Amino acid sequence: MLQARKRLKRVQNYSRSLIPVGVLTLIISLSVVPSASPASTLSHKPIRALMAMTIKSSASHHGSPKSSAVRHAGARRGGPAVVAELTDFTNHPTPSDGYVVSLIHQDFPVSAWHDAEAVAWCESKFRTTDIGFDSNGTHDRGLFQLNDGGTEQYLMAMIGENPKNLNLAFNPVLNVRAAALLYRRDGWSQWSCETAI
Repeated sequence: MLQARKRLKRVQNYSRSLIPVGVLTLIISLSVVPSASPASTLSHKPIRALMAMTIKSSASHHGSPKSSAVRHAGARRGGPAVVAELTDFTNHPTPSDGYVVSLIHQDFPVSAWHDAEAVAWCESKFRTTDIGFDSNGTHDRGLFQLNDGGTEQYLMAMIGENPKNLNLAFNPVLNVRAAALLYRRDGWSQWSCETAI
């Protein structure tokens, strides 16, 4: 019964996250898809202005509380802040990129959002099914490249999932949740992409 309640709660939380993802998809499609109509030209200007504002603020991210406040305030509003944050990594954000950023915002503390995005981008380019092959015969899986030599299994068990199912690391929700747990325990020391921060 307790497991059923936990699953229902997860489904409810997931359902709540679909609305911002839909809004984000619409915003990205309006800002990325080229069109010859004057209306689409007008829709590009506010997005580009927002992107420029975020790029300026992210350059001073570590030193200025104001830039952190801009990011935090934008994140509460939803879609546009996510689109703007993606410009730090790519000029061609996709809906799935925005979804990854929204997952990071759900599980990581606000102070670690930008660093988590940078690490995930460095590790997998936000590709949920990315797999890396290590020289010791183990594999790194998913967004945050969780290693299946023991780390992935430990983290999945800690978040209440089956540690024997190695494909769970390809689930972006579980991968980000597990990575956030590892970050809380060890900081960024477990990722080779710590240097990307």
